[in-house]
Amino acid sequence: MMAERHFHEEVQEVNNMLLAMSSLVIEIFDDAVESILTTNDRLAQKIIAERGRVDSLEVAIEERCLALIALHQPVAGDLRMIITTINIIRDLERIDDISVDICHDALYLHGYPKRPETLFELPELAAVAAGMLHDAVRAFVARDPAAARAVCERDDEADRLWRRTYDDVISYASTHCEEVAACANLLAISRAMERVGDHSTNIAEMVVYLMTAKIIKHRRDVDTGVQ
Repeated sequence: MMAERHFHEEVQEVNNMLLAMSSLVIEIFDDAVESILTTNDRLAQKIIAERGRVDSLEVAIEERCLALIALHQPVAGDLRMIITTINIIRDLERIDDISVDICHDALYLHGYPKRPETLFELPELAAVAAGMLHDAVRAFVARDPAAARAVCERDDEADRLWRRTYDDVISYASTHCEEVAACANLLAISRAMERVGDHSTNIAEMVVYLMTAKIIKHRRDVDTGVQ
């Protein structure tokens, strides 16, 4: 009984660490979005300078998860929680990396003497990606597979906005040769936003797995009955 109580206390600590990592990643991505939408170079530089905080959390959480598996050999729901945690922290770490990449591209973009006066559909794409990330984390906190599935369904919207942004930027660049370099950075930023949507979808899929024991990757029509 003592060992079981200790195990669940450890799991709760890991959960708290995951929530802290999630909050930090959301903050960093939101700031990265603000840096590009408001031409805030200082904010972009701050994010780049402070990179590594998320990496440290990822390592600490994964080490705790692996220790829990080795020492307690969990099964069923407990094992799913640990597997879910390991998968989610990897997607969160990738979103952090993407946020830093966005800041680098934002600095390059803002440094060009000639660049498009519009960001095309980038603000709308950024809003969709940010919404998916926030909602995926909320779904995990609430242990809500229905809310998680709703995040997955929005991935098509992010893809659609990325394709439209790509087409519009390419069309614009073809008639504004002096702004091609800036357009390339815009494309990189919009692609990064779309990838945040992909990683948020992965997080949401893991929430469904946690609560239903079903893997819905590539087959999201599976029912949500809890196992």
